[in-house]
Amino acid sequence: MTQKPSNDEQDSELSWEEAVARYLEDNPDYFERYPDALAALNVRHADAGGALSLIERQVRVLRDQKLGVSQQLRELLSIARENDVLAERLHRFALAMIDSAALDDVLGTARDMLRQQFKLDVVVILLKAGSGRLAGRSEFVDPHDHRFDELLRLIRGADAAGFATGVSKPVCGASHGVDTMSYLFAAQASQIHSTAMVAMAATEVQAIMCLGSADPQRFHPHMGTIYLSRFGELLMAGITRRL
Repeated sequence: MTQKPSNDEQDSELSWEEAVARYLEDNPDYFERYPDALAALNVRHADAGGALSLIERQVRVLRDQKLGVSQQLRELLSIARENDVLAERLHRFALAMIDSAALDDVLGTARDMLRQQFKLDVVVILLKAGSGRLAGRSEFVDPHDHRFDELLRLIRGADAAGFATGVSKPVCGASHGVDTMSYLFAAQASQIHSTAMVAMAATEVQAIMCLGSADPQRFHPHMGTIYLSRFGELLMAGITRRL
């Protein structure tokens, strides 16, 4: 059986500098007991080539650490504020879906709220029902529309598990080819440079929600998508209730 090296054996494997560093870590009061040694220490100034006392160097290190922590705190606060705004928008959207009296209200309200609250250039909602009983609005597509099926497969491709009902993982990024962009945005296709797409499905209906922006950086593959999924869930709930 292999024996674990003793502390003395481990220490013997350390370099002289490592042994000193370990000793100082184990004895943080060393310079209190030997103040002359502290006074004699100098650390070369990285910028000017001069020397700094150890205390001055420690102050500089602590100041740099404080600046780093402050920056992280500002970033966390910014993210928290953004999440608060998104949560409030999600709440208003949910209330609007509940208050909508008919399917026309659900679709019109959803499109208008998403476009206005997120300052989007265009919002497209497409619906397809197996029975073919949806008609009368631009959102309703023919039950045999193969372009809708292709777009649905494109979005579902990002969701490894796929889904029979529910909401897929949103797909965010740049444009998706001339044919797809023309199908979604018609005359506005050339003006849209980033999109976010969510596929939704219930027992008798399938839906796609697509958000389009002229800003190429508005939607990107690495952005968080949890709120997009929640908006999709609320929209699908409003649709299925009115069907």
